[in-house]
Amino acid sequence: MKTIASAVLGMLVAGPALAADPGVTDTTIKIGDVNIMTGPAAFVGRGFSVGSKVAAEEVNAAGGVNGRKIVVITEDDGYVPARSFQALTKLLEVDQIFALNGTSGTANVLAMMPLITEHKLPTVVSQAPAPVVYTPVRPTVFTFGATYENAFYAQLKYIHEKMAKPDAVYGLVRQDDDFGKDIEAGFDRAVKDFNLKAPVRIRFKKGTTNFSAEVAQMKQAGVTVLANGGIFAGAANILSEARKLDMPLIPAEVWSEGIPASAALLAPAGYDYLVGDYVSLNGPANEKFRELAKKYVSEDELKNISRYTYASYIGMKALIEAMRQCGKDLTRACTVEKLRGLKGLDTGGLSAPVDFTNDKQLSGTAVGVYQYDIKSATFKPLTGFVQY
Repeated sequence: MKTIASAVLGMLVAGPALAADPGVTDTTIKIGDVNIMTGPAAFVGRGFSVGSKVAAEEVNAAGGVNGRKIVVITEDDGYVPARSFQALTKLLEVDQIFALNGTSGTANVLAMMPLITEHKLPTVVSQAPAPVVYTPVRPTVFTFGATYENAFYAQLKYIHEKMAKPDAVYGLVRQDDDFGKDIEAGFDRAVKDFNLKAPVRIRFKKGTTNFSAEVAQMKQAGVTVLANGGIFAGAANILSEARKLDMPLIPAEVWSEGIPASAALLAPAGYDYLVGDYVSLNGPANEKFRELAKKYVSEDELKNISRYTYASYIGMKALIEAMRQCGKDLTRACTVEKLRGLKGLDTGGLSAPVDFTNDKQLSGTAVGVYQYDIKSATFKPLTGFVQY
């Protein structure tokens, strides 16, 4: 009797330890993706979702993660933080995902953070790598990407050293929010380091569409190098106003202007603008990725490929590698541990190698500078990936 009782007790004690974490079966692993699939910014989410899909299908074609196939489940949040929370709730409670790769915008991932923390959910943030996401550090959250501060500093450094005349006048126009503050931090750092002439800084409210007054002020100040903190249509409207006033500008832009949809909006102004980014925008790595993607996605999905696709692909590859290192006994805790120790993960040139072995659990901070060529409608690499 004693032997039987001991065996039963042992089974009861061992039972919970042997139970798989949510989202894991003998044959599958479910990865969640909260994304912008509808609304004005849907092209961002559609591009991002392609990266997750390609990474998953690539590993599945090779046998999966230690024999388990990746299943990506996407929920649309329409870029609304409240909907992001609802979407992740559904993914956790109904779909029972194991980990999270798509996290939408900055406010959106912050809205989801209580759920991520509560469920100790392995999460890679590559769509909104803002400092508020990793400050303070959340134990299960890993961020891939550079700051807007470093992206603009990189561009202004290149412009100062390689493009601008000695008497160049630098100006800044940016949103009056935390996003804009990060851009201004890069601007101020460049002004200080290179002793730039920068007589004017202009702030505008989010949602502004008419920039005639702001650009006229820039014109009056003699600005020839512009740190443009507008996004999508806003960035295009600023450059359009500058062209109306015949301003001879070298514009530095947010990396959101490095996608085809944005380039189409900015191109009519006629400026070969610059972009700083933590993923490659053009080159052999991008061509290789596109050939890979052709195996796994439709022609319509191929049209959605953008810089967000590459960021998503890299984020998923990091998750996959961490899960692979856990072997057959896959748990969220092990995946987090392996992500924390991930170093030197090769991205095939789409970014600098992934390395989360730092106190911020942050990688992808190296920035490359690119210039858009209007005639060829392509981005020309000006620098490799450099730490700033």
